[in-house]
Amino acid sequence: MNTVKRIILILCITMPVFLLAEMKIGYIDSNRIMSEFAEVPAIQAELEKEQRALEAQYNKMLGTLDSLKTNFDKQRLLYSEQKRDEKLKEISETERKLQTFQMEKFGPQGEIYRTESELLQPILVKIDNAIKIVGAERGYDYILDANSGAIVYALNSHDMTDKVLEELEKAVPETDIKAP
Repeated sequence: MNTVKRIILILCITMPVFLLAEMKIGYIDSNRIMSEFAEVPAIQAELEKEQRALEAQYNKMLGTLDSLKTNFDKQRLLYSEQKRDEKLKEISETERKLQTFQMEKFGPQGEIYRTESELLQPILVKIDNAIKIVGAERGYDYILDANSGAIVYALNSHDMTDKVLEELEKAVPETDIKAP
């Protein structure tokens, strides 16, 4: 059972029938929106171009490292101990630079993900605004994302955050904090 169905089932079980009859719930398919929205392919093409450029840089660095290792293996017996240590140090430094490049460009906080976020941000704002307009115009109380089960639109009147915070403040006894 997908997440949206579970949420709807929970709502049905936990809410009185008369409240549910008045509530209007809809859902969206965010994957379909992203695949069919006309502005997304241009952004994807730009991202792929950026990724290919970074991969080319990475492959060039990898080629340099492979070349250093191959040359070292061929010449190892001819090097003095000092020269051997220098070459090993050079190989280690090149490996470190390669790993750093990989993390800076492709890691979880890397350049490619920051670029994607920057390029997609205006699109996501447009999608969010469209969802809010549709929800308000058509009288939906909630709109869920069928892929994640997350609420992407809700009437402010259903937001219980302030009430929960108030209840938490009542439940937590105040303690005297003494300064050292």
